[in-house]
Amino acid sequence: MPIRVSVRGIAVFTSILVLTLCVPGSAQLAHKGPAANIELSKTLRPYDVVSIKPNVSGDDEGGINIDDHGVFTVKNMPLFWVIEFAYDVKQDQIAGLTGPVNDAHFDITAKILPSGSGSSGLHNDSDMQAMVILLLQSRFHLKAHLEPRIKPVYDLVVAKGGPKLKLSQDTITGNGWNISGEGTKTVLTAKDARMPDLADALSDPAGRKVIDKTGLDGHADITLKWSDDIAAQQGDVDVISIFTAVEEQLGLKLVSSKGPVDTLVIDHVEMPTPD
Repeated sequence: MPIRVSVRGIAVFTSILVLTLCVPGSAQLAHKGPAANIELSKTLRPYDVVSIKPNVSGDDEGGINIDDHGVFTVKNMPLFWVIEFAYDVKQDQIAGLTGPVNDAHFDITAKILPSGSGSSGLHNDSDMQAMVILLLQSRFHLKAHLEPRIKPVYDLVVAKGGPKLKLSQDTITGNGWNISGEGTKTVLTAKDARMPDLADALSDPAGRKVIDKTGLDGHADITLKWSDDIAAQQGDVDVISIFTAVEEQLGLKLVSSKGPVDTLVIDHVEMPTPD
């Protein structure tokens, strides 16, 4: 199953994030978090072939991709994006990443050679995601530990007037979500998304971890539109914040709160030797 993360404007980090995750069959959209990914990585074998090179092009576009054959590719991305992907954390859940390795961008290609049966040995997207932890450990000599820290979060609750979602209790036959750009708008679309899935999808645009406190059961198809950073900076008259969009379009609300958040503390990391 392909996983793609593409970013424009990464040099100044005011970009549109384009994230696509497609889940076939009856699989659930699930973000298990860093603890689960770390444990899973201990059960997996590392990539057979890895190439890492610094990217000094100065381009403002880059991406992360895992294709149908399990080939992991990074183009012109800072290390924190790779760490976010591997450990299933948000940027504000990473602490201690400093020095030259934090300022550099990298191109990475990694793959597993087929076994005698022709199989790569990978079973699902979770395996492929957790295997990147092994790559970081072996090539960047990354050592890290999890530490719960009290941080600002948002609680996702039902707004006054009730939810505007059409929730279903039917069996999920296929789900997925996508965040993309549409002019000066950012658009989130989701199929058969549960409320914890929505909370997780909102964490990046909201800038904090979002915790589902709606109490709503079931799943729904969702379309949510809000203004991107560029529109806000230009002072467009029809700017809609993510907070306004969630309340007006979904009948939900993001409420500022505080809570324990698993934080990935970087104890050691080095620049890799280019190959």
